[in-house]
Amino acid sequence: MCKSIRTSARQITSLVLVTLLGFGSASAGIVITTGDGIAMTGADGIAMTGADGIAMTGADGFLSFGVNGIAMTGADGIAMTGADGIAMTGADGIAMTGADGIAMTGADGIAMTGADGIAMTGADGIAMTGADGVRYQADSLVVSQPSGIAMTGVDSVTAYGVNGIAMTGADGIAMTGADGIAMTGADGIAMTGADGVVAKAADGRTFSLPVNGLRVTGADTVTVTGANDIRVTGADSIRRTGPGASSAVTAQYSGLRSVDPELAIALDRMADDSTVNAVVVFHRHPTDADLADLQRVGVIGGTRFRALPAIYVTGTRDQLVEISRLPTVRSLHGNRTLQLTEDPARGATNVERARRDADLTRHNSGLPVSGRGVTVAVLDTGVDATHADFAGRVAHNVKLADAQTAGAGFAYPASVEGLPNTDQAYGHGTLVAGVIGGSGARSGGHYAGVAPGARIVGLSAGDLSLVHVLGGFDYLLSQGAAAGVRVVNCSFSAAAVYDANDPVNVATKMLADRGVNVVFSAGNAGPGLHTLNPYAAAPWVVSVGAMEGGRVASFSSRGSFGSAQFRPTLVAPGVRVVGARASGANVTGAEGVGFNHDAGLAPAHVPYYTQGTGTSFSAPQVAGAIALMLEANPRLTPAEVREILQRTATPLAPHFAHEVGAGMLNTHAAVLEAAFPSRLLGHFRAKADNAHVRYVAEPLEIFTGTVAPGAGGYETRVEVPEGTLLASVQIGWGPIWSLNDLGLAISDPGGIRRADVNAINLPGLAGRRERALLARPAAGAWRVAIKNTLGLVGTPQDVTGVVEIMRAEYPQMRDIAALTAAQREDVFQSLRSHALAPAGHNFRPAASVTRSELAAALVVGGRVPQYMPGAPTFRDVRDRTTMLAVESCQHSPRGPLFHGTDAGGSFSPHAPADRLAAAVALVRAAGLQAEAEAKANDPLLQLTDAASIPALLRGYVSVAVSRGLLAPDQSAFRPQTPLTRLDLARATSVLQELLTK
Repeated sequence: MCKSIRTSARQITSLVLVTLLGFGSASAGIVITTGDGIAMTGADGIAMTGADGIAMTGADGFLSFGVNGIAMTGADGIAMTGADGIAMTGADGIAMTGADGIAMTGADGIAMTGADGIAMTGADGIAMTGADGVRYQADSLVVSQPSGIAMTGVDSVTAYGVNGIAMTGADGIAMTGADGIAMTGADGIAMTGADGVVAKAADGRTFSLPVNGLRVTGADTVTVTGANDIRVTGADSIRRTGPGASSAVTAQYSGLRSVDPELAIALDRMADDSTVNAVVVFHRHPTDADLADLQRVGVIGGTRFRALPAIYVTGTRDQLVEISRLPTVRSLHGNRTLQLTEDPARGATNVERARRDADLTRHNSGLPVSGRGVTVAVLDTGVDATHADFAGRVAHNVKLADAQTAGAGFAYPASVEGLPNTDQAYGHGTLVAGVIGGSGARSGGHYAGVAPGARIVGLSAGDLSLVHVLGGFDYLLSQGAAAGVRVVNCSFSAAAVYDANDPVNVATKMLADRGVNVVFSAGNAGPGLHTLNPYAAAPWVVSVGAMEGGRVASFSSRGSFGSAQFRPTLVAPGVRVVGARASGANVTGAEGVGFNHDAGLAPAHVPYYTQGTGTSFSAPQVAGAIALMLEANPRLTPAEVREILQRTATPLAPHFAHEVGAGMLNTHAAVLEAAFPSRLLGHFRAKADNAHVRYVAEPLEIFTGTVAPGAGGYETRVEVPEGTLLASVQIGWGPIWSLNDLGLAISDPGGIRRADVNAINLPGLAGRRERALLARPAAGAWRVAIKNTLGLVGTPQDVTGVVEIMRAEYPQMRDIAALTAAQREDVFQSLRSHALAPAGHNFRPAASVTRSELAAALVVGGRVPQYMPGAPTFRDVRDRTTMLAVESCQHSPRGPLFHGTDAGGSFSPHAPADRLAAAVALVRAAGLQAEAEAKANDPLLQLTDAASIPALLRGYVSVAVSRGLLAPDQSAFRPQTPLTRLDLARATSVLQELLTK
C-alpha cells in the first residue's frame, strides 16, 4: 500500500509526522495545553497543543521530523534572520526614509568596497573619486562595509550591511555601530529585534530599550493609543512606583509550556501504581511553597538545585499530572542518558600562528597567548588530574552524584571534590580536557592543547544521565563564579528534540546570561538534515561540527537548510584528534587501540596520549580558542565571542551553512579580533549577506507504506526536479518500542545506487529513522527502497517518509544566456560561494578581474584564512576591505599566493590580474605548490606560447591547466592576458572541488 502527498506550504522548515500505528482513529489519552497542564482522558493517544508550537495529536507512537523534530513557533520558538540573528525590514537591512534624505535604489549595480569616506552632493547624480584618482558618475550606489559615509541634501536613504552611517541634514538621524541606534527628530520609528536602542527627545532626555526588556527613563508620561490589546507574559511582577502608587501588581505565571515527548509517552503507557523519574522545571527558582506543593500531591522528596530552577522527583502518573497544573511549573522532562559525541589536527585552525604572533605577544605582556588566567570547565565523564599534562592546573575536580534515593525531603545534589582522578571508567573527559588545555609535557610539547595555560575544572557526570549533567550545570551556576569559570565544554548530545524549556537549555541560558561561554558538540548523527544536537541549537551557545580534511565529516550532524538557528556555529577538525589518555583501563583508551587510532602516535607517546574521532573532539578546540580570546580580552561577552568566532572563520565553499555554519575555526584571526577590534576581520560577510542567492525549500513530499518481512520490502519513486542542490529522504517508524530495523537505499534514474543507510536503532524518540542526503542529484525519478533488515524475523512495519528538495534562485542576469550550461553553473556556484557578485542585471563574464578582486575571491570562496596586520604591508593597499583580502593572501599559511610582491612595495590592487599571476595564486591556494615546483623547467609542449612563460613558473601553469583551474585559449596559455570574471568563476569552482578532496 502506498500514499503520496505533496504539501502546499512553500516555506515549511519543520514538520511533525504523527502516525496511527495500529490504533486507527483512537482519541488522545493525554492532552497537554499551555498553562492548563496535563489532562488524562483514558484513551490511547497523546495530544499537545499550544506548548511552544509543539503539535502532536492522536498517536501512541509518533515520528518527528523537521527542525530537530518539533516545529517551534511563538514566544519560545525563536526565528532569527540576518547576520546577527536580528530581523530587519527593508532591503536586507534597515530601511530609512524621510523628507530630506537620500534615495539610493539599485540601478545597474555600482558597488564600492573599502572606501575610507564617500561624499555625495547634488540632486542629479553621484560623483565618486577613488584612491587611484579615477572619477565615477552614477545614478545609484551600493556601499559594502565602509569606514564612514557622509550624506547631505538628499531625500531618503536605504542602507544595508554597514557598520555605521552618519547622516546630516536629513531630520537629524545618526546611526553608529551595530548594536546601538540613536535617532533624533524622527516622526516615527519601527524596530524589530534590535540589541539595544536609545531614543533622545527634543529636551535632551532619553528613552532606553535595553536587551531583553523595555525600560523608559526620563519621561513624564508614556502614552499608548489605538492599541486593541497589551499583554505582558513571562514576568514575575509588574510594579507601579511614584506618586499614587499604593501596591505592586503581580502577573500570573503562564503555567506549563512544554512536556518532554518521551515522558508523555511513558505517562500514557504507565500503570496507575508505577512511578517514573522526572525533572520539574519552574518559571523561577522554587520556593518552600513549591516544595510544599510537591509534598501535597504525594511526592515525599527529591533533588533540588542551588541555582537551577528545577527539582528532580519520582512520582506516579497522577502525581505528575497534578504537578503539571501548578502555575509555577514551566515544563516536565524525563531523565535520560545522554550520548558522548565521540599530527593532532591543530594546523587547520591556525593555533600555532596565534602563539607566534608578535603583536599578540606584545599585547599579552610579552608572553604568547596560552589561555593563562582563564578557567575552562569540562562537563563530561571526568578528568584524570594525575596526568602530567595537567600538573598544577586542575583547579577543581568534582565527582557529581545524586541523592534521589536518600529518603524523604528535598536534598541538594551530592558531590565529592578534590579527587585526583574522576575519569576512571571512560577516559572521554580526559581526552577532551587534553585537547583544550593539555601542556604536552609528556610529548615535549608536541601534543599540547589549544590553551595549555588555562586552568581546568573537571565535572564528572559519570554515565551522563540528565540529572548528573544538571548537577554539573548547577555547580557552575552556584560555584562557577568563585572558581572563575568563563568557558564550559559539553561534548554530549541527546536523541531528543529542541525545546527552549528543556532544563539543559534553561541552564545554558542562565550561564550565558552570567558571562559563561557554553560550547556544545554538534552531534554525530550526520549526514542527513535535521540531525543537529538539540542542545547545540540554542542560539546562545557555540555549536561545533567536525571536518575531515577538506570536507565536512560524514558523521558530523547537520542542521536545517536555510535556517539561521538550526546549524553549527562553525566547525573544527574532528578525526583522529590527539589528547591526553586517562590512566588505567578505560573505554576511550581502549577504543583508541581497538580502532587503530593510535597508529600514528610514537610508541613512547601511546601510554600518555590517544586519539578520538567525533564532534566530541572538535568542540574542545573551540573551547580552547575561546580561552585564548578571553586572555587577550577578558571583557568579551558570550555574544561577542560567538560573533567573533563566526566573522573570523574561514568560509568553506562549496559546503552550505547548515553543514559547516560560518566555516572553519580560525584561532589566530579570532584572537587577533579579540585583542584588536579595530582590525575589522570578517567584514566581507555583510556583503555576502546581501543575498545574491535565495535558497528555497520546496514543499515537502510525504509518502507512507508498509514494509513486509523478508526480501519484499517497500518501494516508491521520488521525482527530483532540474536544478536541485540537495535532496533529503528520511524515513521513520514506530512506536518507539518497535523491534523492527529498517534500511534505506536510493538509486538514481539510471538505476545506480547512490545511498544505502542502515544506522543502529538508538533508544528514544528519534532512534527509529534513517536519513540520506543527495548532493546535486540528477533530475528524474529516483527509486526509494526500504527493507526490514531482520528478514523473516521481523513483523509488518508501517513506515512514513519525507522528501525535501532544496534549490537556489539567482538574480536575473541578462548576459549569461549565451553561455553553455556548464559555464552558467560556474557562474551560479561563484554566486553561491560569494566569490563573485552580479553587476546589476549583468554578470559581465568577459570583464577583467583586478588583483584585489582575485584576492577577495580566494578569501571568500577559496578557503584562504583571514589575517589583518597592525600596519599595511603594501604602500598602495590602505583601505580595510582591500587590505583584508590582500594581506590574507600574502600571509597565507601556504606562503604568499601572489608572486613578485615585496613588503613595503606596491601590490597594484586595481591593476588587472593576468593569467600567469592567477595560475600561481590558484595553485598555491589549492595546496599544490610542491607539485608545481617539482615541474619547474618542465617543457610545456602543448602550449604554443610556452617560451613566454618564465621557466620557474612553468610548473604552476602546467598544474593549473592539468587540474582544470585555467583553460588554454585554443593552444596558447596567454600568460599576460587579463583574467576574466568567467575564468575566475570556473577557477573558484574547480578550486573548491580540489579543496574538498
